[in-house]
Amino acid sequence: MEAIVQEIEVERLFPIFDIPRDTWNGRVEVTIKPIEKRAPETTSDRIAQFRKKYNRDVFINQLKEQVSKGQSFNFNVQKVIDGTETKEETQARYRLEKQTWGNSIGGEV
Repeated sequence: MEAIVQEIEVERLFPIFDIPRDTWNGRVEVTIKPIEKRAPETTSDRIAQFRKKYNRDVFINQLKEQVSKGQSFNFNVQKVIDGTETKEETQARYRLEKQTWGNSIGGEV
């Protein structure tokens, strides 16, 4: 499908978009084009994306702080801090997180 380009009144878009006030009484050009289909995401994919949104340094500092307070974890914190965790260890940690999240909301994730 090729892109569709059409000029329309802004008011027709109010039910769909939050339109900036300075364009309310005018016309705009709308372009519609297909996007690539993506495979459904797994829980591990969503966890990884969530982590990418946050600064790794903050995460590491929080881990260090919790360890200094005597908090224990079901994974090797030092490997996470050092960045030496293997892919298998990362997957095992994600499985633990998934299980913990499921238990914390009273169901399975």
